[in-house]
Amino acid sequence: MSATGRRPPHSRERGFTLIEMLVTLAVAGLIAGVAFPRVQNTMSAMEFRRGAAQVTEALRAARAEAIRTGAPVSLALEGRALVIGGGDPVALPASVRVTAGQDRPVTFYPDGTAEPALYRIRSRSEGAVRERRVTVFGSTGHIAESGQ
Repeated sequence: MSATGRRPPHSRERGFTLIEMLVTLAVAGLIAGVAFPRVQNTMSAMEFRRGAAQVTEALRAARAEAIRTGAPVSLALEGRALVIGGGDPVALPASVRVTAGQDRPVTFYPDGTAEPALYRIRSRSEGAVRERRVTVFGSTGHIAESGQ
């Protein structure tokens, strides 16, 4: 500024006006409002897939252990955890529910066969229900997944 209190005509102050800042914040809020539900849904889907994979992998591990050791190995669903033989429980993700179609643990035998079993893995979030089935075929011990 000059001694007279006026700005020289070629000088201009740099910065944002209050209106520019408010418009920027409104646009950022709108983008966040649209993106957040998608991110939350994606996280829920990933947790569901992880829970289903845990069940499938635990069944395959129990079968492999029976074949490797030459002794029957059971997989039990205890509350919110899977237990192979007498091992440590493997906790399932909080939003995933697993139910067994039978009242007893599934047992795999040294020849690779098993007692038939069915597990339903479910997850519900934001009104969307995801379900996957994992089936153990008794005569072969084969483990198959079906569903979302």
